[in-house]
Amino acid sequence: MRLFLFFLAGLCVFELRAEANDLIEIYSGDLPIVLSAPHGGSLEIEGVPERKGQGVKRFVRTKDMWTDQLTVKLADSIEKRTGKRPYVVVANFHRKFIDANRSADLAYESPEAKPVYDSYHQAIASARREVLKRWGRGMLFDVHGQAAEAKAIFRGTQNGQTTSHLVGKFGQEALSGEKSVFGLFAKESIAVIPDLGPEHRETRYTGGYIVRTYGSSSGGAMDAIQLEFGRELRLLKNNDETARKVANAIVEFSQKYLPAKELTKEEIVERKKGQGIRVGVYQDIGSGRSLVNLLEILKKFDNVTVQKLMAADIQAGALADVDVLIHPGGSGGKQGRNLGEVGREKIRRFLHDGGGFIGICAGAYLASADYSWSLDILDAKVIDRKHWARGTGTVVIALSEEGFLNSDQEELKIFYGQGPLLAPGNKRGIEDYHAVATFKTEIAKNGAPKGVMVGTTAIAQGKFGQGRVVCFSPHPEMTEGLDDLVRQAIEHVRRQ
Repeated sequence: MRLFLFFLAGLCVFELRAEANDLIEIYSGDLPIVLSAPHGGSLEIEGVPERKGQGVKRFVRTKDMWTDQLTVKLADSIEKRTGKRPYVVVANFHRKFIDANRSADLAYESPEAKPVYDSYHQAIASARREVLKRWGRGMLFDVHGQAAEAKAIFRGTQNGQTTSHLVGKFGQEALSGEKSVFGLFAKESIAVIPDLGPEHRETRYTGGYIVRTYGSSSGGAMDAIQLEFGRELRLLKNNDETARKVANAIVEFSQKYLPAKELTKEEIVERKKGQGIRVGVYQDIGSGRSLVNLLEILKKFDNVTVQKLMAADIQAGALADVDVLIHPGGSGGKQGRNLGEVGREKIRRFLHDGGGFIGICAGAYLASADYSWSLDILDAKVIDRKHWARGTGTVVIALSEEGFLNSDQEELKIFYGQGPLLAPGNKRGIEDYHAVATFKTEIAKNGAPKGVMVGTTAIAQGKFGQGRVVCFSPHPEMTEGLDDLVRQAIEHVRRQ
């Protein structure tokens, strides 16, 4: 099925027809393969100024000529060989307005560009999610153009990081051997860089934001390879032949390394049983260094499997595949704005239907009902918002006799990193929260007044719809010996 995406009054609309001003071209697929082409488009985006690139390293505004046509022809050739079509996402908008192979903070400079950028990544995230749901694993090929070697294709995988699942399952041969996709390109008489063999590393084009985001370096079973096509391979007079050869290689590669059949219902049930508590962790704009600590302690929990989620994943419906969502430390405002109203509403619906939410520091700011970018899932306001940067250090918190924590201690020492000072928000429609712990000591640096922090909520638990919420203002994941607080929070909020 061929879908086209265009924008009307700020809303993205899917139609089963072509429009002259279509900005994103999307094909639904029947193979565990996704093709994307972010830089081949020519269309202007109404109301969006051209990017100037101030402060952006390696700033590029030019398009990758003919990669949009090449990608669609590649899909056509694969369909001709197999009778089935890969998923395809092609940017028809010009790169001078949006660089879809960058993170959102670097991809565009006008707020009016955000819906287009978000929709492009939602389309990739949705295709990725569907591939994993239907086949259990798959491959994304991200199509680009390069001017260094006119007749060659460069490989970009962050030197194997974005294909870590593939290599872990089949060995290095699957990435750089004769039966790898690049080995099969060479068999089709296409020059490949780097040369075959594990000793040859990627040095010039190592893979950008799309393959880093949707490949297996972020966990999971979806691998991703950036394909950098030389100019001679992309020329309109040549790209029919290029598409045919590349399709031959991808089909042969997929027959050896990708699933031939979709998962049965029984297999899907068994996979879910083996996953234990499925925890999604936000790892996009606004997540901070404490994310590393969080992921490390989650590895210790035997009954937990972790899926790292981008904003686009959440916007595309990935919360349907998790029991608990954790938003880590960093910046609550950046996380909330990056999610956008679409992503924030997806989280609210997830909670309403019985999902669980844990917010740590920035994630607690996000969960509150006190900012324009808040999730409004915890009936809490933030005390002394002016002095949010009140300093960091160890504080003492007093535990309540009630709540989800099972502890024989009345007090705990815990690391504090400028988390919110929470108090009841008294918002209609949100159930009052319970203070599981309060601050007994305080940090009051950088002009913050003394005496304000003591007595405010340090750990809160609440309900939203059928779901449960736990928010930590301090950082148990950054405090030695307090890993169990995170485990107990997961057990408490998990989907029942």
